[in-house]
Amino acid sequence: MLAMRPATPEDQPRLALMIQARSDWMKDKQLPSWRSWGKHVHELAGNCTRHPSEMWVLTEDDRILGCTTVLRTAAPWTWTADEAAETAYYLNGTVTDPAVRHRKLGTLIADWAVDHAARADISHVRRDCSSAALAAYYQQQNFRLIRSVATLGGHTTYALERKAERVPSLAGWLITSESSAVISRSLRNALSGAARSNAAEARRLFTNSLRRPAEAPAII
Repeated sequence: MLAMRPATPEDQPRLALMIQARSDWMKDKQLPSWRSWGKHVHELAGNCTRHPSEMWVLTEDDRILGCTTVLRTAAPWTWTADEAAETAYYLNGTVTDPAVRHRKLGTLIADWAVDHAARADISHVRRDCSSAALAAYYQQQNFRLIRSVATLGGHTTYALERKAERVPSLAGWLITSESSAVISRSLRNALSGAARSNAAEARRLFTNSLRRPAEAPAII
């Protein structure tokens, strides 16, 4: 099952390989921003050492499939002073492994961020980018385009935001630090009394109930 956890310095080599793979994929597709990605592979991967409490990785069977960095500081050229005074998470450096792009893990990370913010009583999740195509992609993830800003050098920055809210369907797809705590508490309860004599069965039943959504899971 997929899991979202804080990054550690030990993740850096695997993060660099994944980000390099994304840069190479963008080059093959002749996407205009591949050069910038290629120049900043080690800088992005190094966020796990510079911002270990802010960078998160998406894993499956100990393989890193994605990452994002959750900041609390707004870019002053993109967001107004009033907006910057609001509680918000700012997503930066979100990358997914191109080998599994068909699984739409970027959308999963976005949903996780929205749910993660809601759990922390944060009002919005925001992100900005310099690509019109990427801004359109983020809008497909239910981010709303707030404005576009002309910057020095003739570039344009797009500011997008999404209201923080709980995303119940995540429980069927993703283990988070919050759900892990729930699992631990529930297992302790399941193992008490008569259930203690059949610990393996209690664990299996609980895991199955966690992984099975109440309704058919949405395609993400």
